[in-house]
Amino acid sequence: MRKRRTGLRMLLIMSLVASLFVAFAMHGSAKKSSQKIVFATFPGQELAMRNMADDFQKKTGIEVIVDILPRTGYREALLGPLSSGSSEIDVVYLQNPWLAEFVEAGFIEPLDRYLSRSELKEIKEDQFPSVYDAGVYDGKLWGLGWDLSTFFLFYRTDLIKNPPQTMDEYLELAKKFTKSINPSSPTKYGTVLEGSPERVNYQEWYSFLWSFGGDLFDDKGRPTLNSKAAIEALKFRCEMKTKHAVVPPDVDSYRFPEVLTAFQEGVAPMVIQWNSAYSTFADKEKSPKIYDKFDAVMLPSYKTSSGKLNCQPFAKAWYLSLNRNSKNKKAAVQWIKYFTGEEASRIAIRDGATPGSVKVWSDPNTAKFRKDSSLFLKTFKMAKMTPNLPELPAIEDKLAQALTFVLAIKKTAESALKKVNEEAIKILKRSGRIK
Repeated sequence: MRKRRTGLRMLLIMSLVASLFVAFAMHGSAKKSSQKIVFATFPGQELAMRNMADDFQKKTGIEVIVDILPRTGYREALLGPLSSGSSEIDVVYLQNPWLAEFVEAGFIEPLDRYLSRSELKEIKEDQFPSVYDAGVYDGKLWGLGWDLSTFFLFYRTDLIKNPPQTMDEYLELAKKFTKSINPSSPTKYGTVLEGSPERVNYQEWYSFLWSFGGDLFDDKGRPTLNSKAAIEALKFRCEMKTKHAVVPPDVDSYRFPEVLTAFQEGVAPMVIQWNSAYSTFADKEKSPKIYDKFDAVMLPSYKTSSGKLNCQPFAKAWYLSLNRNSKNKKAAVQWIKYFTGEEASRIAIRDGATPGSVKVWSDPNTAKFRKDSSLFLKTFKMAKMTPNLPELPAIEDKLAQALTFVLAIKKTAESALKKVNEEAIKILKRSGRIK
């Protein structure tokens, strides 16, 4: 009997210990997975983002709520909670032109405070220099880049044996494939432009501006929008319509979809288009006429009087930044670091996204399922992004108007750029940026 009682007591003790162990494990697990952060983002990459969030939760126990805000009015949807000091959002998703503006407004907090020197070094080494630098403002790191975009020159391989290497070759080839100039041309126009009065108009022009040797500002931060190179670059681009007529007459309204369709339907044999179009052109169902007869190369270079070739494509990115009023800052920064790092980038790139990890884009295995990987890598190593300047969005609004007027033959390149340069100076003087 005594042995039975002793055995029963031992059984109860063991059961109690096991119960306590299970309860402790469950408590620890609940504690680990109870932490949540909210990532407010822009529509378009939901699949990759949610797959990455699932992987992150498995590794850390931190749940990431991917909050997809409306595409229309997205910026305003962010400004509401951020300007009111709300902590409902932990991580915000910003276009690089907004970064400095959000810093100046006090909406976001530097990431440097939560990352060690070794972590910062590791991050910097795996990001394209232009992308990393665009996340730095006033010497501090405010965001890490993702969803990178730049321009490629897409061309029909059945019509063009040797794609143009220079801007002059690009124009001459466009003439050759414009039916009004060459009646035997298999296409109606030689190329197209994204000429709508929106930001894509000046973003495409930036590639011309920088390749022609111009820039937005000089070393002292003063606008140089009416420099000789800027005028020459704008003339060259706009005269494709106004002088040479190698583009459709209604390119003033062309955006991404119209340029996409023009190439898909064989209206033009070559187009300057965003890199994201590659997968659409390669899709047999979406592009049945050209899916197996196209390729992409770097944008044409500007050939200087000395014979030097200069190509500097425009690039942009979206940035993950930390809400200053977040109550989960360490977890939020952990998510930002993971999201933009090599491990998550391998998930994202398979889901069709364009992350910023140089290691992933350089991996030979990436080329097996992303045919544009080598071109993307080459282009982004040469690409340039706009400077971090809070006043830049206001200046670009003026620039969009100027470029639209020139394309519509309502102003000359000289007068339009002179006016916008004067407006830029006024904007920078009002803010105290220049004297």
